[in-house]
Parts: sequence; structure tokens; C-alpha cells
Amino acid sequence: MMILSALAAFVLAVVLHGLVMRAPMRMDSVRRFLLVGVPLGLVLVAYVLVCFGTGLHGFAVILLYALLCELYLFCFTLVLSSVSATMLIMLRNGPVATRALIAVYDPDKMVQLRLDRLLQNGFLEREKGRLTVTVQGMKYHRAFKVLRGFFGHGQG
Repeated sequence: MMILSALAAFVLAVVLHGLVMRAPMRMDSVRRFLLVGVPLGLVLVAYVLVCFGTGLHGFAVILLYALLCELYLFCFTLVLSSVSATMLIMLRNGPVATRALIAVYDPDKMVQLRLDRLLQNGFLEREKGRLTVTVQGMKYHRAFKVLRGFFGHGQG
């Protein structure tokens, strides 16, 4: 019963994420998942505390939910940035000429795609033909810099 509560909360989070992804919001897919996943996680914590107490089994339910959510985030963010996954998506409707695939992965176009995503998610803004980092972008940069230092990946 306890494990089913974590699984049910996770399935509900994924279903709600699918619905939120269809809403017109200026928010990336990770934040949209967090928008539904965190409140559901808090409800699950409250449910576990009320029904099962603070024992090891209750803690395991909460960790299972967190693990499933993290795995889900990892999988769909991996697909978003995967060249192979993008090619498969392009090819699912039928054959595509090799030259067309190569053109999509032209280095200039790949950089443009990433810049478009940074602009769309509010990390950059375009002013007078120039790109500048937004306040939100600077916050992420600082967070990445701290994480790079913590994990020993040099200066960022």
C-alpha cells in the first residue's frame, strides 16, 4: 500500500505535467514538471506522515517518489538535447534525405537552436541585435559555477 502511494503520486505528476505542457506558459519543461511534482510531493509527505508516521517505511515511500521524479526529469531532458532522439523524431513520419539531416545539424544551426532555447526560456534577451544575459540567466550561471566547483570541474 505504501509503495502504491508513491507510484500513484508519480503517475499523477506525469499526467499533470502532460497537461501543463499544453498550457501557454513561458516556462521550460523542467519547471513545468516542478510546478506539479513539488506540490504532489508535499501532499505525499503529509499523507505518509499521517498514515505511516516517521518510520523507515514512510521515508522509503518519499524517497521512491523523489527517485521516480528524478529519473523522469533525467529521461526527458536527455531526449530534449539528444541528437539521436531528434533525428528519430524527424524520421518517424517517413524517410528524410541525408542532406536534410546534415543541414539540421550544421554547427551554425545547432548554435542557433541553443540560442533560441535560451531566449525562449528567459536566460538571454536580444536588444538592438545583441544578446545579453538576463537576471534569471545570471542566477543559473552562479548556480552552475557553484556546482562546477563542488564537483571539481574547474572554473566556470
